[in-house]
Amino acid sequence: MTYSSVLIANRGEIAVRLVRACHDEGLDAIAVYSDADRTAPHVRAADKAIRIGPAEAAASYLNGNVLIMAALNAGADAIHPGYGFLSENADFAQACIDAGLTFVGPKPKIIRQMGSKIAAKSAAEAAGIPVVPGYHLAGASDLDLTAGAKRVGVPLLIKASAGGGGRGMRRVNNLEDFAEQLTLARQEGTAAFGNDAVLLEKYLPRARHLEVQILGDGQGNALHLFERDCSIQRHHQKVIEEAPAPNLPDTVRADMLSAALKLAVSIGYDSAGTVEFIYDATTEAFYFLEMNTRLQVEHPITEMVTGIDIARWQLRIASGATLTLTQDDIRCNGWAMEARLTAEDPATNFQPETGNITDIVFPSGEGVRVDSGIAEGVTISHHYDSMLAKVIAFGGNRAIARRRLRRALEETRLDGIGCNLGFLISLLDLPSFLSGTHHTALVSDTWPEGWKRPRRTVDGQISAVVSALQAFLPTVPDNASPWHSLGAWRVTTPLGRSGTATHYLHDDNGIVTAAAVNDDGGQITIRLEDTDAHIVEAAHWADDILALTYANKIEMHVARVHNRSVTLWRDGNPHRIEVLTPEEALLDKPGDAACDSTAIIAPMPGLVIDVRVSPGDMVMAGDTILVLEAMKLLQNLNSPRDATVLEVRYEAGDTVDGGAILVTFVTKEP
Repeated sequence: MTYSSVLIANRGEIAVRLVRACHDEGLDAIAVYSDADRTAPHVRAADKAIRIGPAEAAASYLNGNVLIMAALNAGADAIHPGYGFLSENADFAQACIDAGLTFVGPKPKIIRQMGSKIAAKSAAEAAGIPVVPGYHLAGASDLDLTAGAKRVGVPLLIKASAGGGGRGMRRVNNLEDFAEQLTLARQEGTAAFGNDAVLLEKYLPRARHLEVQILGDGQGNALHLFERDCSIQRHHQKVIEEAPAPNLPDTVRADMLSAALKLAVSIGYDSAGTVEFIYDATTEAFYFLEMNTRLQVEHPITEMVTGIDIARWQLRIASGATLTLTQDDIRCNGWAMEARLTAEDPATNFQPETGNITDIVFPSGEGVRVDSGIAEGVTISHHYDSMLAKVIAFGGNRAIARRRLRRALEETRLDGIGCNLGFLISLLDLPSFLSGTHHTALVSDTWPEGWKRPRRTVDGQISAVVSALQAFLPTVPDNASPWHSLGAWRVTTPLGRSGTATHYLHDDNGIVTAAAVNDDGGQITIRLEDTDAHIVEAAHWADDILALTYANKIEMHVARVHNRSVTLWRDGNPHRIEVLTPEEALLDKPGDAACDSTAIIAPMPGLVIDVRVSPGDMVMAGDTILVLEAMKLLQNLNSPRDATVLEVRYEAGDTVDGGAILVTFVTKEP
């Protein structure tokens, strides 16, 4: 069973992770790639790489026959499936063995048994381990399940027996909806896993999701590597994990670890695996949920608190090695947390994001680890999972680990594609997470209408204006202050005030902000719409960090300029600002759009050139009421309908702010 080369039948960060584990064990690592992954980091990291087909997963990473042929043609001795794709497919594992290859994972019969949630629950019950109350009967008909649902009661979960990753899972709050949700769950199970079998579980809305990492060698030896808390989830998928679990009574921990080991021994487990539980903190009761017969996404946090390389042990066990560790050898030291960086927009119900990564910066420093499968220039497609990387932090206690993880996320920068950085930082700041009292419903409870990006602060707007200086200066040397070349941005206004200009910034929310900038000789005064004037004493740009001094404080922003666009990062939230030309600003805010039934409103700051009406005048729809000059262009502001002028608030020669009410009127009587 010994081998010298391993084909890694996966992609992304787990493929990179396994390449490194193989090299650490002195094994050759062979990568595979689809057409979409030709330039991916895992391809470059491996000793050899083989194309396995087009971008579609069904024709590449899910095509077991192609993967086995690739392994044989490359001279591989073993196949490691990673996680996802075919990692828990018993037929694929058996096909590898039949082809003379070592499958790096448990025996096919164990994968098949634990891959069925119904069979896994039966095995847990046989081992004397409590399971979530529910209904799980192999071959249950719709009629059986309907009767079972009435006994279980609502709320309940319908789960695909072969499911995983939150797929094939439906929550039912009213029994009237059960039939429809059952149909959908069966359809999802068939589409995702080729199996429409389902089971029912009582839904515990304030439960915690805990899991125990185990190692077994199939020779009667099994160890636990303590537990993880994976309660922070969205759409039943994990977002932030930590080890150990906070606020877990010692007696509960001991019983849960013992239960996981009992199950592993009872089935003769022979690889790395995870036993998952649901824990009710109010009753201190835990229930078996499922067993994952593979390497888990969150395995790094266990590695960091135990010092044990789980991936390497998985490779050793597959080669026939016995566990040389004893349970007494394993200690849980310190605390570790992991955040999943994903290509999705939390502000739009976590819709996937696709595109090309144009810029990426990962954090470093003490206690920080990043497992990544991306790089600059990589295209993120819709064909695969949204996870880009895992940012992991370790500390002597929970507070230190959290602070390091938050800092690491703040230092992470990704451009060219949307991601969940800001959302992750928001989670770490929640009081219930800080206290370790969170649960699986935390995200939906905290943001019932969905998470939203924080509005850009005045500090951010000031930074955007100063950043815009850089946008207009294509030859500014690195580490230079925008102040040194301000003249290139300077405009003379119609009033003859030298060194004053108004500029327009269009942000990613579709809002145009007018900024009046005045150079006072060494200082810049910036006045934004609806704000007081802000005096910026100094600005310095170095290594993509913009440091502003104003209001007796220093504001720091990560900023990047591309042509006329500026991207600012704060708390992980990117804000993209485009600097508009005068023509673009006027097109974005046409004069007629600044009128309503009772008033004409200045669409932007400007100079009143001509007022063509007086109070009491009757006007017709389309008549020019006032002429405004802004950014050297004249704009006619017209009446939207027949009306009588009520009040004229400005006269020719006056300067007005954007949003100012210029003229009011009453609608003409029919």
